[in-house]
Amino acid sequence: MSKNQIQQQKFAVHRHKFRLKALCSSILLTVVSSVSLAETKTLSLESAIEKVETYQQTQNIWATQTEIDQANLSKAKLWKNPQLNIEQTGFDSNKEQEFSLSISQELDVFGVRKANQNLAVFAQEKMLLAQKIYTAQLRLTVKYLWSQLAIAELEKNIVQAQLNVSEANLNAIRKRFQAGSVAEVDLKRAQLSHTENIRLFKQADLQVQLAQQQLSNIWGASDKTIQIQLALNRLWPQDSYQNVQTNLAENYFEKSRILQLKNTQAQLAYIQAAKRPNPTVSLGMNRTKAPENGNENQIMLGVSVPLNIFDRQQYDVKINQHKQDALNRQQGFYAQQNALQVGTLLTQLQGLEAQFKDVEKTQLPLAMEVQQKTLLGFSAGKFALTDVQQATLQLQDIRQRKVELLKAAWQTAISAESLSLGIEPSVVMSADAIAQINQTLWDNIQTSPVVGEN
Repeated sequence: MSKNQIQQQKFAVHRHKFRLKALCSSILLTVVSSVSLAETKTLSLESAIEKVETYQQTQNIWATQTEIDQANLSKAKLWKNPQLNIEQTGFDSNKEQEFSLSISQELDVFGVRKANQNLAVFAQEKMLLAQKIYTAQLRLTVKYLWSQLAIAELEKNIVQAQLNVSEANLNAIRKRFQAGSVAEVDLKRAQLSHTENIRLFKQADLQVQLAQQQLSNIWGASDKTIQIQLALNRLWPQDSYQNVQTNLAENYFEKSRILQLKNTQAQLAYIQAAKRPNPTVSLGMNRTKAPENGNENQIMLGVSVPLNIFDRQQYDVKINQHKQDALNRQQGFYAQQNALQVGTLLTQLQGLEAQFKDVEKTQLPLAMEVQQKTLLGFSAGKFALTDVQQATLQLQDIRQRKVELLKAAWQTAISAESLSLGIEPSVVMSADAIAQINQTLWDNIQTSPVVGEN
Protein backbone atom coordinates (compact mmCIF):
# COMPACT_ATOMS: atom_id res chain seq x y z
CA MET A 1 0.00 0.00 0.00
CA SER A 2 1.38 3.37 -0.97
CA LYS A 3 2.04 6.23 1.43
CA ASN A 4 -0.72 8.24 -0.28
CA GLN A 5 -3.29 5.52 0.30
CA ILE A 6 -2.31 5.19 3.98
CA GLN A 7 -2.74 8.94 4.49
CA GLN A 8 -6.16 8.84 2.78
CA GLN A 9 -7.26 6.00 5.05
CA LYS A 10 -6.16 7.96 8.13
CA PHE A 11 -8.14 10.98 6.99
CA ALA A 12 -11.18 8.76 6.34
CA VAL A 13 -10.97 7.31 9.87
CA HIS A 14 -10.61 10.79 11.40
CA ARG A 15 -13.50 12.07 9.30
CA HIS A 16 -15.71 9.22 10.54
CA LYS A 17 -14.76 9.91 14.16
CA PHE A 18 -15.48 13.61 13.86
CA ARG A 19 -18.81 13.02 12.16
CA LEU A 20 -19.75 10.68 14.98
CA LYS A 21 -18.70 13.26 17.59
CA ALA A 22 -20.58 15.99 15.76
CA LEU A 23 -23.68 13.80 15.72
CA CYS A 24 -23.38 13.12 19.47
CA SER A 25 -22.88 16.83 20.13
CA SER A 26 -25.98 17.65 18.07
CA ILE A 27 -28.05 15.03 19.93
CA LEU A 28 -26.82 16.37 23.30
CA LEU A 29 -27.71 19.92 22.34
CA THR A 30 -31.19 18.79 21.29
CA VAL A 31 -31.67 17.10 24.66
CA VAL A 32 -30.43 20.20 26.52
CA SER A 33 -32.67 22.52 24.51
CA SER A 34 -35.71 20.45 25.41
CA VAL A 35 -35.08 20.43 29.18
CA SER A 36 -38.33 22.25 29.86
CA LEU A 37 -41.15 21.11 27.62
CA ALA A 38 -43.99 22.19 29.91
CA GLU A 39 -46.14 25.08 28.84
CA THR A 40 -44.86 28.26 30.49
CA LYS A 41 -46.86 31.13 31.96
CA THR A 42 -45.72 34.75 31.86
CA LEU A 43 -45.90 36.33 35.32
CA SER A 44 -45.95 40.09 35.95
CA LEU A 45 -44.66 41.59 39.20
CA GLU A 46 -48.17 42.76 40.12
CA SER A 47 -49.57 39.26 39.65
CA ALA A 48 -46.82 37.76 41.80
CA ILE A 49 -47.51 40.26 44.60
CA GLU A 50 -51.24 39.54 44.42
CA LYS A 51 -50.62 35.79 44.66
CA VAL A 52 -48.42 36.18 47.74
CA GLU A 53 -50.75 38.60 49.54
CA THR A 54 -53.73 36.30 48.92
CA TYR A 55 -51.79 33.33 50.27
CA GLN A 56 -50.52 35.18 53.35
CA GLN A 57 -54.04 36.33 54.25
CA THR A 58 -54.95 32.70 54.86
CA GLN A 59 -52.50 32.60 57.80
CA ASN A 60 -54.81 34.90 59.85
CA ILE A 61 -51.85 36.55 61.57
CA TRP A 62 -53.34 40.01 61.71
CA ALA A 63 -56.78 38.78 62.77
CA THR A 64 -55.17 37.25 65.87
CA GLN A 65 -53.19 40.40 66.65
CA THR A 66 -56.29 42.55 66.20
CA GLU A 67 -58.22 40.42 68.69
CA ILE A 68 -55.40 40.74 71.23
CA ASP A 69 -55.29 44.52 70.88
CA GLN A 70 -59.08 44.79 71.15
CA ALA A 71 -59.03 42.67 74.30
CA ASN A 72 -56.29 44.94 75.69
CA LEU A 73 -58.45 48.01 75.07
CA SER A 74 -61.47 46.39 76.72
CA LYS A 75 -59.33 45.36 79.69
CA ALA A 76 -58.00 48.91 80.09
CA LYS A 77 -61.58 50.21 80.52
CA LEU A 78 -62.32 47.94 83.48
CA TRP A 79 -62.44 49.19 87.05
CA LYS A 80 -60.41 47.44 89.69
CA ASN A 81 -62.34 44.71 91.45
CA PRO A 82 -64.01 45.67 94.77
CA GLN A 83 -62.96 43.93 97.97
CA LEU A 84 -65.36 42.20 100.36
CA ASN A 85 -64.34 42.21 104.05
CA ILE A 86 -66.03 40.00 106.69
CA GLU A 87 -64.97 39.94 110.34
CA GLN A 88 -66.32 38.09 113.36
CA THR A 89 -65.16 38.50 116.98
CA GLY A 90 -66.48 36.43 119.83
CA PHE A 91 -68.01 33.05 119.22
CA ASP A 92 -69.48 32.34 122.68
CA SER A 93 -73.22 33.11 122.67
CA ASN A 94 -73.05 34.00 126.36
CA LYS A 95 -70.55 36.72 125.71
CA GLU A 96 -70.47 39.82 123.51
CA GLN A 97 -70.13 39.16 119.76
CA GLU A 98 -69.26 41.53 116.97
CA PHE A 99 -69.80 40.95 113.26
CA SER A 100 -68.80 43.38 110.49
CA LEU A 101 -69.40 43.28 106.74
CA SER A 102 -67.98 45.87 104.32
CA ILE A 103 -67.18 46.41 100.65
CA SER A 104 -64.23 48.57 99.64
CA GLN A 105 -63.51 50.06 96.21
CA GLU A 106 -60.44 51.93 95.08
CA LEU A 107 -61.41 55.13 93.23
CA ASP A 108 -59.67 56.31 90.10
CA VAL A 109 -59.28 59.96 90.95
CA PHE A 110 -56.15 60.69 88.94
CA GLY A 111 -56.99 58.96 85.66
CA VAL A 112 -55.11 55.64 85.77
CA ARG A 113 -57.81 53.93 83.68
CA LYS A 114 -57.63 56.68 81.07
CA ALA A 115 -53.84 56.37 80.91
CA ASN A 116 -54.20 52.60 80.47
CA GLN A 117 -56.66 53.14 77.63
CA ASN A 118 -54.19 55.45 75.91
CA LEU A 119 -51.54 52.72 76.11
CA ALA A 120 -53.98 50.23 74.57
CA VAL A 121 -54.77 52.67 71.75
CA PHE A 122 -51.06 53.06 71.03
CA ALA A 123 -50.77 49.28 70.91
CA GLN A 124 -53.42 49.27 68.18
CA GLU A 125 -51.60 52.01 66.26
CA LYS A 126 -48.37 50.04 66.58
CA MET A 127 -50.14 46.99 65.15
CA LEU A 128 -51.45 48.98 62.17
CA LEU A 129 -47.95 50.31 61.49
CA ALA A 130 -46.51 46.79 61.80
CA GLN A 131 -49.04 45.63 59.24
CA LYS A 132 -47.88 48.31 56.79
CA ILE A 133 -44.25 47.32 57.38
CA TYR A 134 -45.16 43.66 56.84
CA THR A 135 -46.88 44.47 53.54
CA ALA A 136 -43.87 46.51 52.38
CA GLN A 137 -41.47 43.71 53.34
CA LEU A 138 -43.65 41.21 51.52
CA ARG A 139 -43.73 43.24 48.31
CA LEU A 140 -40.00 43.93 48.36
CA THR A 141 -39.30 40.23 48.87
CA VAL A 142 -41.51 39.34 45.91
CA LYS A 143 -39.86 42.04 43.81
CA TYR A 144 -36.40 40.71 44.64
CA LEU A 145 -37.27 37.06 43.85
CA TRP A 146 -39.12 38.13 40.71
CA SER A 147 -36.06 40.06 39.53
CA GLN A 148 -33.83 37.04 40.23
CA LEU A 149 -35.96 34.91 37.92
CA ALA A 150 -35.80 37.60 35.22
CA ILE A 151 -31.99 37.73 35.55
CA ALA A 152 -31.75 33.92 35.49
CA GLU A 153 -33.76 33.88 32.25
CA LEU A 154 -31.44 36.49 30.73
CA GLU A 155 -28.37 34.52 31.78
CA LYS A 156 -29.80 31.36 30.24
CA ASN A 157 -30.39 33.23 26.95
CA ILE A 158 -26.84 34.55 27.03
CA VAL A 159 -25.40 31.09 27.65
CA GLN A 160 -27.55 29.78 24.80
CA ALA A 161 -26.10 32.46 22.50
CA GLN A 162 -22.62 31.56 23.65
CA LEU A 163 -23.37 27.90 22.96
CA ASN A 164 -24.33 28.82 19.39
CA VAL A 165 -21.04 30.70 18.99
CA SER A 166 -19.18 27.71 20.41
CA GLU A 167 -20.87 25.38 17.94
CA ALA A 168 -20.03 27.66 15.04
CA ASN A 169 -16.41 27.79 16.17
CA LEU A 170 -16.28 24.01 16.44
CA ASN A 171 -17.66 23.57 12.92
CA ALA A 172 -15.16 26.04 11.49
CA ILE A 173 -12.23 24.39 13.28
CA ARG A 174 -13.40 20.96 12.14
CA LYS A 175 -13.39 22.10 8.52
CA ARG A 176 -9.92 23.57 8.89
CA PHE A 177 -8.73 20.33 10.46
CA GLN A 178 -10.19 18.29 7.65
CA ALA A 179 -8.34 20.58 5.30
CA GLY A 180 -5.16 19.85 7.25
CA SER A 181 -4.53 23.45 8.34
CA VAL A 182 -4.98 22.96 12.12
CA ALA A 183 -3.77 20.25 14.47
CA GLU A 184 -5.97 17.57 15.98
CA VAL A 185 -5.26 18.89 19.50
CA ASP A 186 -6.82 22.24 18.51
CA LEU A 187 -9.97 20.45 17.43
CA LYS A 188 -10.11 18.52 20.69
CA ARG A 189 -9.73 21.77 22.65
CA ALA A 190 -12.63 23.23 20.71
CA GLN A 191 -14.71 20.14 21.47
CA LEU A 192 -13.82 20.42 25.17
CA SER A 193 -14.80 24.09 25.19
CA HIS A 194 -18.10 23.24 23.49
CA THR A 195 -18.96 20.54 26.02
CA GLU A 196 -18.21 23.02 28.83
CA ASN A 197 -20.66 25.48 27.26
CA ILE A 198 -23.25 22.70 27.16
CA ARG A 199 -22.66 22.18 30.90
CA LEU A 200 -23.01 25.92 31.53
CA PHE A 201 -26.31 25.87 29.67
CA LYS A 202 -27.55 23.05 31.89
CA GLN A 203 -26.43 25.01 34.93
CA ALA A 204 -28.23 28.16 33.69
CA ASP A 205 -31.37 26.13 33.07
CA LEU A 206 -31.14 24.74 36.61
CA GLN A 207 -30.81 28.29 38.00
CA VAL A 208 -34.00 29.25 36.17
CA GLN A 209 -35.83 26.28 37.68
CA LEU A 210 -34.57 27.13 41.17
CA ALA A 211 -35.61 30.77 40.75
CA GLN A 212 -39.06 29.63 39.58
CA GLN A 213 -39.45 27.45 42.66
CA GLN A 214 -38.14 30.07 45.09
CA LEU A 215 -40.62 32.60 43.72
CA SER A 216 -43.61 30.26 43.65
CA ASN A 217 -42.80 28.83 47.10
CA ILE A 218 -43.79 32.10 48.76
CA TRP A 219 -47.39 31.59 47.65
CA GLY A 220 -47.35 27.97 48.73
CA ALA A 221 -46.60 26.29 45.39
CA SER A 222 -43.70 24.76 43.46
CA ASP A 223 -44.27 25.99 39.93
CA LYS A 224 -41.60 25.44 37.24
CA THR A 225 -43.77 26.83 34.44
CA ILE A 226 -43.72 30.52 35.36
CA GLN A 227 -41.51 32.91 33.41
CA ILE A 228 -40.87 36.65 33.31
CA GLN A 229 -39.61 37.19 29.74
CA LEU A 230 -38.84 40.89 30.17
CA ALA A 231 -37.72 42.91 27.19
CA LEU A 232 -34.20 44.24 27.54
CA ASN A 233 -35.38 47.84 27.97
CA ARG A 234 -37.47 46.73 30.97
CA LEU A 235 -34.83 44.64 32.70
CA TRP A 236 -33.21 47.63 34.39
CA PRO A 237 -34.92 48.74 37.67
CA GLN A 238 -35.90 52.15 36.31
CA ASP A 239 -38.75 52.75 38.78
CA SER A 240 -36.45 52.58 41.82
CA TYR A 241 -35.57 56.28 41.71
CA GLN A 242 -39.23 57.33 41.92
CA ASN A 243 -39.99 54.65 44.49
CA VAL A 244 -37.21 55.89 46.76
CA GLN A 245 -38.50 59.47 46.66
CA THR A 246 -42.00 58.27 47.53
CA ASN A 247 -40.75 55.94 50.24
CA LEU A 248 -38.67 58.58 52.02
CA ALA A 249 -41.88 60.44 52.86
CA GLU A 250 -43.37 57.16 54.11
CA ASN A 251 -40.36 55.93 56.08
CA TYR A 252 -41.72 53.35 58.49
CA PHE A 253 -38.70 53.39 60.77
CA GLU A 254 -39.21 57.09 61.44
CA LYS A 255 -42.92 56.53 61.97
CA SER A 256 -42.11 53.70 64.34
CA ARG A 257 -39.79 55.97 66.33
CA ILE A 258 -42.44 58.71 66.45
CA LEU A 259 -45.00 56.20 67.66
CA GLN A 260 -42.52 54.86 70.21
CA LEU A 261 -41.94 58.40 71.42
CA LYS A 262 -45.68 58.91 71.86
CA ASN A 263 -45.90 55.58 73.65
CA THR A 264 -43.12 56.64 76.03
CA GLN A 265 -45.04 59.82 76.74
CA ALA A 266 -48.14 57.73 77.42
CA GLN A 267 -46.13 55.48 79.74
CA LEU A 268 -44.92 58.57 81.56
CA ALA A 269 -48.50 59.81 81.92
CA TYR A 270 -49.52 56.42 83.29
CA ILE A 271 -46.69 56.41 85.85
CA GLN A 272 -47.52 59.94 86.97
CA ALA A 273 -51.18 59.00 87.39
CA ALA A 274 -50.37 55.73 89.17
CA LYS A 275 -47.93 57.33 91.62
CA ARG A 276 -50.64 59.52 93.11
CA PRO A 277 -52.46 58.04 96.13
CA ASN A 278 -55.90 56.94 94.99
CA PRO A 279 -58.30 56.68 97.96
CA THR A 280 -60.19 53.51 98.76
CA VAL A 281 -63.77 53.93 100.00
CA SER A 282 -65.39 51.26 102.15
CA LEU A 283 -69.03 50.89 103.11
CA GLY A 284 -70.40 48.28 105.49
CA MET A 285 -72.32 47.34 108.60
CA ASN A 286 -71.17 46.49 112.10
CA ARG A 287 -73.41 44.36 114.33
CA THR A 288 -72.79 44.03 118.06
CA LYS A 289 -74.61 41.40 120.08
CA ALA A 290 -74.50 41.36 123.87
CA PRO A 291 -76.49 38.97 126.14
CA GLU A 292 -77.86 41.75 128.30
CA ASN A 293 -78.33 44.53 125.69
CA GLY A 294 -79.51 42.67 122.56
CA ASN A 295 -78.37 43.55 119.06
CA GLU A 296 -76.97 46.89 117.91
CA ASN A 297 -76.37 47.66 114.21
CA GLN A 298 -74.13 50.44 112.91
CA ILE A 299 -73.38 51.65 109.40
CA MET A 300 -69.68 51.99 108.66
CA LEU A 301 -68.18 54.39 106.08
CA GLY A 302 -64.47 54.74 105.73
CA VAL A 303 -61.75 56.10 103.47
CA SER A 304 -58.18 54.87 103.30
CA VAL A 305 -55.42 56.75 101.48
CA PRO A 306 -51.97 55.20 100.83
CA LEU A 307 -49.07 57.30 102.00
CA ASN A 308 -46.58 57.62 99.16
CA ILE A 309 -43.67 58.56 101.36
CA PHE A 310 -40.82 56.40 100.14
CA ASP A 311 -41.72 54.94 96.74
CA ARG A 312 -43.37 57.67 94.70
CA GLN A 313 -42.22 56.03 91.44
CA GLN A 314 -39.94 59.00 91.05
CA TYR A 315 -37.22 56.83 89.50
CA ASP A 316 -39.63 55.29 87.00
CA VAL A 317 -40.41 58.82 85.84
CA LYS A 318 -36.71 59.61 85.43
CA ILE A 319 -36.07 56.42 83.47
CA ASN A 320 -38.89 57.19 81.03
CA GLN A 321 -37.73 60.78 80.64
CA HIS A 322 -34.23 59.54 79.74
CA LYS A 323 -35.75 57.10 77.22
CA GLN A 324 -37.74 59.94 75.69
CA ASP A 325 -34.62 62.10 75.33
CA ALA A 326 -32.72 59.19 73.74
CA LEU A 327 -35.54 58.62 71.23
CA ASN A 328 -35.49 62.29 70.24
CA ARG A 329 -31.74 62.13 69.61
CA GLN A 330 -31.96 58.82 67.78
CA GLN A 331 -34.70 60.07 65.48
CA GLY A 332 -32.63 63.02 64.27
CA PHE A 333 -29.49 60.91 63.84
CA TYR A 334 -31.33 58.16 61.94
CA ALA A 335 -33.06 60.55 59.54
CA GLN A 336 -29.75 62.11 58.53
CA GLN A 337 -27.78 58.86 58.23
CA ASN A 338 -30.54 57.03 56.37
CA ALA A 339 -30.88 59.82 53.80
CA LEU A 340 -27.10 59.79 53.23
CA GLN A 341 -27.02 56.00 52.84
CA VAL A 342 -29.92 55.98 50.39
CA GLY A 343 -28.27 58.78 48.42
CA THR A 344 -25.05 56.75 48.18
CA LEU A 345 -26.97 53.73 46.87
CA LEU A 346 -28.71 55.84 44.23
CA THR A 347 -25.33 57.20 43.12
CA GLN A 348 -24.08 53.63 42.84
CA LEU A 349 -27.17 52.67 40.85
CA GLN A 350 -26.59 55.54 38.41
CA GLY A 351 -22.97 54.45 37.93
CA LEU A 352 -24.04 50.87 37.27
CA GLU A 353 -26.63 52.07 34.77
CA ALA A 354 -24.00 54.04 32.85
CA GLN A 355 -21.78 50.95 32.68
CA PHE A 356 -24.72 48.75 31.65
CA LYS A 357 -25.65 51.08 28.80
CA ASP A 358 -22.03 51.20 27.65
CA VAL A 359 -21.84 47.39 27.62
CA GLU A 360 -25.22 47.01 25.91
CA LYS A 361 -24.91 49.71 23.25
CA THR A 362 -21.18 49.78 22.54
CA GLN A 363 -19.12 46.87 23.84
CA LEU A 364 -21.51 44.01 23.10
CA PRO A 365 -22.32 44.91 19.46
CA LEU A 366 -18.62 45.53 18.82
CA ALA A 367 -17.58 42.24 20.43
CA MET A 368 -20.19 40.33 18.43
CA GLU A 369 -18.99 41.95 15.20
CA VAL A 370 -15.33 41.20 15.99
CA GLN A 371 -16.10 37.59 16.82
CA GLN A 372 -18.15 37.00 13.67
CA LYS A 373 -15.59 38.62 11.39
CA THR A 374 -12.73 36.78 13.08
CA LEU A 375 -14.53 33.48 12.61
CA LEU A 376 -15.18 34.26 8.93
CA GLY A 377 -11.55 35.24 8.49
CA PHE A 378 -10.43 32.05 10.22
CA SER A 379 -12.66 29.95 7.95
CA ALA A 380 -11.07 31.69 4.97
CA GLY A 381 -7.58 31.05 6.34
CA LYS A 382 -6.82 34.71 7.12
CA PHE A 383 -6.74 34.47 10.94
CA ALA A 384 -5.15 32.06 13.37
CA LEU A 385 -7.07 29.89 15.81
CA THR A 386 -5.84 32.02 18.72
CA ASP A 387 -7.59 35.04 17.19
CA VAL A 388 -10.91 33.16 17.21
CA GLN A 389 -10.39 32.01 20.77
CA GLN A 390 -9.53 35.52 21.97
CA ALA A 391 -12.53 37.09 20.21
CA THR A 392 -14.83 34.40 21.62
CA LEU A 393 -13.55 34.89 25.17
CA GLN A 394 -13.98 38.67 24.89
CA LEU A 395 -17.57 38.22 23.74
CA GLN A 396 -18.27 35.78 26.54
CA ASP A 397 -16.74 38.09 29.17
CA ILE A 398 -18.79 41.08 27.97
CA ARG A 399 -22.02 39.09 27.97
CA GLN A 400 -21.32 37.86 31.49
CA ARG A 401 -20.42 41.41 32.57
CA LYS A 402 -23.87 42.48 31.41
CA VAL A 403 -25.49 39.91 33.70
CA GLU A 404 -23.28 40.84 36.66
CA LEU A 405 -24.10 44.53 36.26
CA LEU A 406 -27.79 43.71 36.18
CA LYS A 407 -27.52 41.58 39.33
CA ALA A 408 -25.66 44.36 41.15
CA ALA A 409 -28.22 46.92 39.97
CA TRP A 410 -31.21 44.99 41.31
CA GLN A 411 -29.50 44.34 44.63
CA THR A 412 -28.63 48.04 44.93
CA ALA A 413 -32.15 49.09 43.93
CA ILE A 414 -33.83 46.76 46.43
CA SER A 415 -31.43 47.98 49.14
CA ALA A 416 -32.24 51.63 48.37
CA GLU A 417 -35.98 51.01 48.33
CA SER A 418 -35.79 49.02 51.58
CA LEU A 419 -33.75 51.63 53.44
CA SER A 420 -35.94 54.46 52.17
CA LEU A 421 -38.87 52.65 53.83
CA GLY A 422 -36.89 51.99 57.00
CA ILE A 423 -36.58 48.26 56.32
CA GLU A 424 -33.36 46.26 56.68
CA PRO A 425 -32.38 45.05 53.15
CA SER A 426 -31.07 41.71 54.40
CA VAL A 427 -34.56 40.86 55.65
CA VAL A 428 -36.14 40.98 52.18
CA MET A 429 -33.19 39.51 50.26
CA SER A 430 -32.53 36.42 52.37
CA ALA A 431 -33.27 32.96 51.01
CA ASP A 432 -36.06 32.35 53.54
CA ALA A 433 -37.30 35.93 53.81
CA ILE A 434 -41.03 35.15 54.00
CA ALA A 435 -40.51 32.45 56.63
CA GLN A 436 -38.43 34.85 58.77
CA ILE A 437 -40.96 37.68 58.43
CA ASN A 438 -43.85 35.42 59.42
CA GLN A 439 -41.88 33.89 62.30
CA THR A 440 -41.17 37.38 63.65
CA LEU A 441 -44.89 38.13 63.57
CA TRP A 442 -45.80 34.95 65.43
CA ASP A 443 -43.10 35.69 68.03
CA ASN A 444 -44.45 39.22 68.46
CA ILE A 445 -47.94 37.81 69.09
CA GLN A 446 -46.61 35.60 71.89
CA THR A 447 -44.70 38.49 73.48
CA SER A 448 -47.49 41.05 73.07
CA PRO A 449 -47.72 43.02 76.34
CA VAL A 450 -50.94 42.94 78.33
CA VAL A 451 -51.97 46.48 79.28
CA GLY A 452 -51.92 47.06 83.02
CA GLU A 453 -49.66 44.09 83.83
CA ASN A 454 -46.48 44.69 85.75
